[in-house]
Amino acid sequence: MLTNILNIARQESAQMRHYYIGAEHLFIAMLTIRGGITANIIQDQGFKPDYVIDALRRKIGKGGVQQTIPPGLSTYRADRILENARKLASKSGRKEPNERDLLLSLLRDGESLPIRVLRALGLNDIKQLIKLAQEHHINSDSQQPYVSVQYGPDFDESRPLAPDQLIILRRLFSGYLSIKVERYLTGGYSEATLLVITPKTGNLREDAPVVVKIDFDDHIQDEYQRYESHVRTKLPPLTARVDGRPVSSDMSPLAGIKYTIITDTDRIPRDLRAILHQWDGKTLGDWLERTLFPAFGTHWWLQNSPYRFQVWQEYDWLLPPILTLETARDDAPQTSIHIREPIRRGRLRKLEYGDTVTVENFVVKRVYPAKNAILLVAGTGTPSHNAFRIEIRNVDLHRNTHFRGEIIERITGTVFKTRRERLEHALNALEPYFNIYAQTIPVPGFSPERLPNPILGYDRILDDYLNGSLATIHGDLHPGNIMIGPQRSAFLIDFAHTREGHTLFDWANLETSLLCDLFVNDDTVLEWDEIVNTIKIIQAMNLAVSSTTANGASTAHPSLQPILHIRRIARQILTNTNIYGGVTNPWSEYYIAMAFCALRAMTRSTLSISARRLMMMVAALAIHEVSGKSLQDGSGQTQTPDEDPDPTNSF
Repeated sequence: MLTNILNIARQESAQMRHYYIGAEHLFIAMLTIRGGITANIIQDQGFKPDYVIDALRRKIGKGGVQQTIPPGLSTYRADRILENARKLASKSGRKEPNERDLLLSLLRDGESLPIRVLRALGLNDIKQLIKLAQEHHINSDSQQPYVSVQYGPDFDESRPLAPDQLIILRRLFSGYLSIKVERYLTGGYSEATLLVITPKTGNLREDAPVVVKIDFDDHIQDEYQRYESHVRTKLPPLTARVDGRPVSSDMSPLAGIKYTIITDTDRIPRDLRAILHQWDGKTLGDWLERTLFPAFGTHWWLQNSPYRFQVWQEYDWLLPPILTLETARDDAPQTSIHIREPIRRGRLRKLEYGDTVTVENFVVKRVYPAKNAILLVAGTGTPSHNAFRIEIRNVDLHRNTHFRGEIIERITGTVFKTRRERLEHALNALEPYFNIYAQTIPVPGFSPERLPNPILGYDRILDDYLNGSLATIHGDLHPGNIMIGPQRSAFLIDFAHTREGHTLFDWANLETSLLCDLFVNDDTVLEWDEIVNTIKIIQAMNLAVSSTTANGASTAHPSLQPILHIRRIARQILTNTNIYGGVTNPWSEYYIAMAFCALRAMTRSTLSISARRLMMMVAALAIHEVSGKSLQDGSGQTQTPDEDPDPTNSF
């Protein structure tokens, strides 16, 4: 066993370009042993071993390309851990240490790098981990009681749960005799599964239903960390709470997390989307303004501070990757265009299929082993949220170790697809009545008669500066993540994107979601003339809202009553100092957020074609509202970097 662990540790050291063996390499080696004691203990604490390995790799970082020390050396701490493990083996009458001996020796050693990383992840009770290591029985997974899974009458049987999802559910509720899967909750843009689960004890008594989210392990672990940072101590006591640590299994790439909420008399949690059409527009709008916003605004949206930022810093991540590259062949040209900070978007626009590009000092955001791909974002020096995303395909993940948070010094590939091509493809799929390559699109019976083409018009806005505010935001506020409790109280779930960000983002995102829910019936395809009529209704509301200092326009279309209340909420957090076309445009801050939220929705194949058509036109209208007639001249604030005087071959 020790020989095997040392061999894995040496491989890890070589792939990370360290050329020495440290405590961190030993710990990573133990975590990679499938079904081993170390992996099982970490998993029982709610962490997938791969997640902890990534955290260790981020902490260590990769070594330089040039080897500076002789290979195979061990650190003093690693030698001490190995020696103490041998002593433990000797006391037990064994000649060679096993995994348990090595783990106990490492945990008892004190302030090694693995211990510091475990504490940073919230595993502060090292004495408890030592006790678990002493008492742990291998194959403990198989000793857990079998949990029977039943289904409620509201469960959608056309969407059966996958075996991997059932594994996670059984681990989440391992102390129960059975569980009843009541129904699905409507999710957002991710591929996560949200379920309402009623657990049953040994005497068949039903406990209170809970909401379960199942997603890829690293997504769930990140959500838990965001909850701990931004939610647990900030939101009112009656909001949804995470019940325990996430749960994963070495038999599944997924993990799960439980949210507990207070339910109404029927005991089954309902999200806002499920009851959306049971309330009239005024009731829904009043609830958003007088219940949801006050419940969370005091701790989140109203706890804001002035924030001046370039639009790309907050909204570039909503768009498709700026480039998709295929790793270069061995016979690829030696000359290439370099992408590194500061990034000049004007030159990025000129890249075409087949161009050779070298990306420098970008950070790995995601690793996709099944696709042999990685997703990169701009370097750690930027204040962005995943800005300038670049997807790299055909990566040899067996030969090259890549992990989330890794800074890629340099990687070369050829352009396979650009952001513009992705947007054109998404727009073409809507069977448009206009030329998708034109700067503007005709809108019959509309004033003005043409609106900016959103897949072209958005780019002029990204470099503009906005005067806004910064606050803790939910990050994915839509009717599926808003729960209704007793006496119509408000709860929020799903904190996977919760962060410090542009305060208005949540409300722009909620408005775009509600527009789809209120105006689109997924069973009926809306033709373009119907979409245009809807846009006329929305524009009339925009004019009414912007031309009055009152709380809204009482003459607005009945279906827009909830949107009017959202605008009244937004008015409370508008900055009112943004200038476009030489005049102050108080609502530009909001319309910019709307434009990018709608553009993201337009690219989502999970939405119906009617919803995507509507979102395309909402984006066009929002860009028009931001810039109006001055659109073709830019905002006047920021020079668009199309013509860069720098003659170097660098972005």
